[in-house]
Amino acid sequence: FMASAKFVLESLHSLSVDLTRMMEGDVKEKVWKLYQKGDIAAFTKHLLEMKDQFPMPKMQEKYGADNEFRTYVNRFMRQFEEVYEQALENDHGDLLAGIFSSSDIGALYHVLCEIAERKSVMEKMGAQAA
Repeated sequence: FMASAKFVLESLHSLSVDLTRMMEGDVKEKVWKLYQKGDIAAFTKHLLEMKDQFPMPKMQEKYGADNEFRTYVNRFMRQFEEVYEQALENDHGDLLAGIFSSSDIGALYHVLCEIAERKSVMEKMGAQAA
């Protein structure tokens, strides 16, 4: 599980590069330099730092109108949900799932769920448990 989770997390961080490009247009040189020096989470962190500067209604409109952007958002959400569900299956104490949901990747996932106007997998599972 951990090997496959590592691969998915790297893929999610890579998708953050594309999401940054789609949301900002130009990618800041500072963030590229961090990424090129080995900080694979640089774009994920950058998006989280910038999230308040992206008006949610504008991002939701972009999600509805821009097929490429919607594809990246949906791919990110699907991959996160897969690794989250695998964490639940492999960790009966829900420690791994908790770490994923509270990580930068999890925080970005929540932002993207808001953009897509859908419930997160954690909200869905919480509703099922209630």
